[in-house]
Amino acid sequence: MRADLRHLSARGGQLWRQPEFLKLWAGTSISTLGSQITVLALPLTAVLLFQAGPAETGVLTAAGVAPMLLFGLPAGAWLDRLPRRPIRIAADLASALVIASVPLAAMLGVLQLGQLYVAAFLAGTCAVWTRLSVSAMLPSLVGRENLLEANTKTMVSFSVAQIAGPSLAGILVQAFSAPLALLADAVSFVVSAVCVARVRLEEPHVAAAQRRRIWRDVAEGVLWLRGESVLFRLTVSIGLANLAWYGVQAIIVVYATDQLGVPPALLGLTLGTIGPAALVGALVAGHVARRLGVGPTLVLALSGEALSRVVLLFAGGAPEVAALCIAISQAIFGFIAPLWDVNANSLRQSATPERLLGRVAAASMVVSTGMAPVGALLAGWIGQTIGLRAALLETTVVTLIALVVLVRSPVPGLREPAAATSLEPA
Repeated sequence: MRADLRHLSARGGQLWRQPEFLKLWAGTSISTLGSQITVLALPLTAVLLFQAGPAETGVLTAAGVAPMLLFGLPAGAWLDRLPRRPIRIAADLASALVIASVPLAAMLGVLQLGQLYVAAFLAGTCAVWTRLSVSAMLPSLVGRENLLEANTKTMVSFSVAQIAGPSLAGILVQAFSAPLALLADAVSFVVSAVCVARVRLEEPHVAAAQRRRIWRDVAEGVLWLRGESVLFRLTVSIGLANLAWYGVQAIIVVYATDQLGVPPALLGLTLGTIGPAALVGALVAGHVARRLGVGPTLVLALSGEALSRVVLLFAGGAPEVAALCIAISQAIFGFIAPLWDVNANSLRQSATPERLLGRVAAASMVVSTGMAPVGALLAGWIGQTIGLRAALLETTVVTLIALVVLVRSPVPGLREPAAATSLEPA
């Protein structure tokens, strides 16, 4: 890796005195909480209102993640040309309109399963811009020396949302119905847009003379990522793991409710166990990396993800016992996910030149999540034709393959961020 990563700070607490970051963090945290409600409420709408099975929920999940593959690369290139803050505001407001269309249609009595697919696709398209804009804004907003702290705080917010979101979604669904629960997410995006609108950010300007055809800009970001051994191997490994993860997401609601008999309210509480574990993982991510080394921490994280798949595969028995198995699987994954995200994201953001931040983030996102629609559709098809446990077995095998790819790479030898400069390119 050619870029010097030694300026990543191990200190914490610097950002509490930076109001502009706090505004962005507040908006992102609120919209993240709302989105966690939708993660459960949208597939429950399909299952409870339209008796959707594994194939239908697989299509629904695929529709939500397909925009990452379709639009991620050009979106990253445009983010390196345009101001990033206004893009985030527009994406938040568009997300609010898309999500609100579902409960509105339900109240009017015209909601159809096809509208859920369209809403999932459009919301996923907006999410591409929100995710990439925040990733590209952080280095300018907080300074590269504070990226580890910024990513840790963002992951803490996500963890808290995972604690409250599914549980709140289960309660809202039980009390008001699944589509009406989505109103909370729509409101959260409006609040986020207001918070981000108050952020003062000095953004880099790209002169018109520097702009080339959009696909040449895209290619530059992809080729830069391909030439960085550590970042590229990390991206490939998490791409395979995400293929499995989105397969699980596609069938978990059907698996839990139809096959295991877990009621919606208990399912919400069960899925919510990912949050406390993720909060602990986010808080200790930096410490674990300093203790074990960055590379071993990343290997540990992916090993834990494989273990979570095995636990989920063997869930069964009474609904309460099955819910406990799902909760254990969620807790394992919740703890290890921040270990990966905080360290991997900080490495990528710190190593990437300012002019390439949007494109490299997009290239990384497309490679890491581009197979997610395939994972969702594959798991849904296997679950429909062979069985849900067979689909879960497929996700377990794919995760183990991702672990092998990571172990057979330069990553395990990376003890600290600066050591990445000494590894040979792939």
